Amino acid sequence: MSLSKRQVTDRFVELMEQMYGQMRSRPVGEWQDLELTMPQVRTLVLLRQGPKRMSDIAAYLGVGLSSATSMIDRLVGKGLVERVPDPADRRVVTCRLTPRGEEQVEHFWRIGRMKIEQVASVLTLEELEIVVHAMEVLSVAISRRREAGTPDATAGAGAARRAGLADDPAERTGRGSDAAPSH
Repeated sequence: MSLSKRQVTDRFVELMEQMYGQMRSRPVGEWQDLELTMPQVRTLVLLRQGPKRMSDIAAYLGVGLSSATSMIDRLVGKGLVERVPDPADRRVVTCRLTPRGEEQVEHFWRIGRMKIEQVASVLTLEELEIVVHAMEVLSVAISRRREAGTPDATAGAGAARRAGLADDPAERTGRGSDAAPSH
């Protein structure tokens, strides 16, 4: 008996959530030392792409401007972000990573890569080829969805983050507010 697409999709989501939980089962001490919330980490990763206006940060996080401003204040206080006047418009202030902020984001990327490499190390070459092919298929599907302009449903976006299908590693945390991470 063959399964319906819904049944296979449900199993896919279940497996992705299970894998996400297994990958996150050990807390990362480096994040705890900085006392960063997941939205703060997401913001650092966003700023890795280059300076952003406060309104862009708020939109990216799905929060109000005042919440984004308060969060940036905390990141400035930690020495990870700085506010810089926009040379094209003196009324505009952009936020960018400090050298320390850049170092932290690079550190997070290295930690994430190391965890993935540890998983890959226990796979045979054949298994790894199958996983890589499946990930390529998922990557194409995500690109097609974006190109079609399909909006994220709240539950769908959360499931994608939990499943590790979000746009960046920080989004994969599944936390959407500036609340402290749970460990």
